[in-house]
Amino acid sequence: MSVELRKYRALDGRVSIEVLSDGMGIVRVDCDVASDEDVRRCVGLIRDAAPALDSKMIVAELRAIDPAALELVDQRGMVWRRPDALPDPLPSVMPYTSDLLPRSVGAAVDDISERMQCPPDFPAAAMMVAMGAILGCRIGIRPRKRDDWLVVPNLWGCVIGRPSLKKSPAIATAEKRLRAIEARDADRMADTLRDAEIESRIAKAEKKQAEKHLEKAAKDGDREAMRRVAEEIERLDEQVHPVSRRIVTTDCTIEKLGELLTEHPAGLILWIDELIGWMRGLDREDKAGQRQQFLTLWNGIGKLNIDRIARGSMVVESACLSLFGCATPGALSDYVSSAVRGGRGDDGLIQRLQICVWPDSPREYRQVDQFPDNDAQLALRAVFERLADLDTSALGTVDADDPDAIPWVRFDADAQRVFDAWDAEMQTRIRSGDLPEAFESHLSKYASLMPSVALILHLANGDRDPVSAAAATLAVRWCEYLESHARRIYAMSTCPERQVALPLLRRLIEWPQDEPIRVRSIRLNNWSGLSDSGSIEAAMELLMDAGWVQSSPHRSSSGGRPTVDFTVHPEAAKILDTLRASTSETIETPSKPSFDGFDGGGLAGAEIISKDAGRIRGVIE
Repeated sequence: MSVELRKYRALDGRVSIEVLSDGMGIVRVDCDVASDEDVRRCVGLIRDAAPALDSKMIVAELRAIDPAALELVDQRGMVWRRPDALPDPLPSVMPYTSDLLPRSVGAAVDDISERMQCPPDFPAAAMMVAMGAILGCRIGIRPRKRDDWLVVPNLWGCVIGRPSLKKSPAIATAEKRLRAIEARDADRMADTLRDAEIESRIAKAEKKQAEKHLEKAAKDGDREAMRRVAEEIERLDEQVHPVSRRIVTTDCTIEKLGELLTEHPAGLILWIDELIGWMRGLDREDKAGQRQQFLTLWNGIGKLNIDRIARGSMVVESACLSLFGCATPGALSDYVSSAVRGGRGDDGLIQRLQICVWPDSPREYRQVDQFPDNDAQLALRAVFERLADLDTSALGTVDADDPDAIPWVRFDADAQRVFDAWDAEMQTRIRSGDLPEAFESHLSKYASLMPSVALILHLANGDRDPVSAAAATLAVRWCEYLESHARRIYAMSTCPERQVALPLLRRLIEWPQDEPIRVRSIRLNNWSGLSDSGSIEAAMELLMDAGWVQSSPHRSSSGGRPTVDFTVHPEAAKILDTLRASTSETIETPSKPSFDGFDGGGLAGAEIISKDAGRIRGVIE
């Protein structure tokens, strides 16, 4: 016969000792091992149940016990280990650093972040997309050494954060700079536009008069006169009147957008405050055609055909659209989940948001009341105006057989090596089959993102053709940075239980003691993210794996299928407080500027980073 003592920590701090004989429990004794008197009492009880045990051995074994190191046993006899910390509900992200942008842009980003007390990621993302919008399809880059594959630098982006993080004010400066270009060009063309308006009025009067002559010639049966007048009307209709430069639109139908793009072939940017609302509008059945047309506009090249019964047909020769807006985590989570599950959003729209950032919320707030950095604002203005005034036909190469084609540049030799190495590594990862399909689709669009960002940074820094290795290297860093944020976005859909596990645990700790905890009972509360049994069961499984909850079958006295009751760790509240105080937080985006942006000299001396530098491994692998 073998006798064993199993020791547990009881809820009152004493040690609960179970005496087992051949694996079968024969007696349980609770002992205060710090009390000599209680130890003697327990030794007597143990010896009564197992006379073969030596008293001195029992005393030595009890004295050696550290209660804090023991597993806990509750009043029902359930044994509990110390729970593990729950996984971070969001994968960590790479923080923005000011050297991701040219010095002339990064200084303004840091100034905005400091005054707004918001993550610098917000204005940085807005600046990148805005600079790409200024360039539009006026110039492109051919990323391969010999291939004619062309990429234009129009980008789609989004900033994600709680409403309190001042997203809209943080990105407003980028929009302001675009509108300043519009106002500057309108002012420059004021006299020309005034003359054009006069000529337009004259042409309308001439056309009206010509139409009367056409009717008279028709009545007289004079076909020669009819043809002559008809040709004059056609000439008047084909007159092209100058228009002031337009870059930004905030709300328009696809038909009006087509007209604007025809007037402004360099491209436009659709600047939307609530991006998810706009995307959901495209989910409507009657907007299905428009949705596909917007997906085409993301490419930035090619033609777009818009055919309507009332309006007739329109061909947009330069279908180039940039897009930027704001979103809250909750709204974006629902939309991404739908896309991942194959819902209305599963057509690549969400994956086209390449410049998408979701930084950590700053934990501290400092009240800052200071004037904007005038030098930084002037430098930023100079960058935007230089991009707006860029003579792209002189900068890039124009194909001899197509003089109306988009001028293009290539990488220099060192930059080409950077792109080729990065592209080979990225394509290998995408084709490995190890990534969730939606995230794989997202990364596949980085093939155009990297050269677009490299071209924007190269030109924003005032450099000329070809695109340098330093700009290409910095574009790789942008892709690494943005990928970490994309992982956070898609983690909401691939591991939704991580989002709700901790809030659910806190609610279960407060659950009434006299009510059983069951999946159905939780579902009836209709808590966020826990409205269906599948979500609840996944969250409960995570809590059980971490040791916070245990399950046990419960069979009703009336028969029927057994239900599952859940029990929460009896010290969950205390342990949760301890973990909250001791667990290190996710890497946070710096709330204070740490500006050390690059200038021309920095570009020339930048090193080429390794293919694995800075990659953030999250829940999506």
